[in-house]
Amino acid sequence: MQQDPSVDAAEWERRGIEADTAGRHADAEACFARAVAGDDSRSISWVGLAFSQINQKRMDDAVSSLRRARTSRPDCGIVAHLLNAMTGATSQHAPADYIAFLFNSYAGHFDTHIAGLQYQGPRMLSELVVRAGWKADASRQIIDLGCGTGLSGMPLRAYAKRLEGADISTAMLQQASQRGIYDHLWCGDVHAVLRRLPPQSCDAVVAADTLVYVGEAAELFRLAHAVLKPGGDFLLTVEICDDGFRLMPSGRYQHSHAYLLGCADGLLAAADHVDGPIRTEAGQALPGRAWRFHKATA
Repeated sequence: MQQDPSVDAAEWERRGIEADTAGRHADAEACFARAVAGDDSRSISWVGLAFSQINQKRMDDAVSSLRRARTSRPDCGIVAHLLNAMTGATSQHAPADYIAFLFNSYAGHFDTHIAGLQYQGPRMLSELVVRAGWKADASRQIIDLGCGTGLSGMPLRAYAKRLEGADISTAMLQQASQRGIYDHLWCGDVHAVLRRLPPQSCDAVVAADTLVYVGEAAELFRLAHAVLKPGGDFLLTVEICDDGFRLMPSGRYQHSHAYLLGCADGLLAAADHVDGPIRTEAGQALPGRAWRFHKATA
């Protein structure tokens, strides 16, 4: 890429974003490098540079870029979460600005992207629903947490008298709205949405590919228990690890079998689970688990 002294840092940043969106990661890196050379206080350009380096599998360079971004914006949750993920530190949850940034960026091509990863979450949850003997009689009140574009909601519609969705990404909610399957969509953190629902108002709480951004899940279990009617189900998917929960270099969390049982203890019974590859990661199948937790009727 030739030098062009008439192009300022903001324009190099814009060109970097455009190149990255088009999948031209080397070009994106060159543009973001020009942006920070012109103005090294541009935290977004440092983050863009890091993402372009991640996409080229140059992790050490990406960590260096993120540390420069942190110098410019020490309060930025996006930078903090990525640094934690890439340096092996496990935080309690992904920051709201990271989740919103990630999925607002993905929304326009999310369905195509996730299909390319062979994502199996909705299918695994559907298997649990069938095994539980749910009838497709449009009788249930269901809340779909982290609903995204509505991929997890589509197989639930036949069971729902009222189907609500919740997501922190406004762009994802716009996509979900276009599907026409939800009776209401909430914009906000899933914990905050659950706190706004009346006690014992839901027959099912669904969290497909949601705990991968939650990490510490005990509060989510408590809130799900509070809004579930007696006899209701909490359905969720996770990527699995051997102990506790941990933040991976992907920026997603994994959860162990024992950890989730501990979160449910005294609240919900572990009724069923399904294991299998939930998606691919760098071309490799990633082990996952779909759970059905049940609230007792008495």
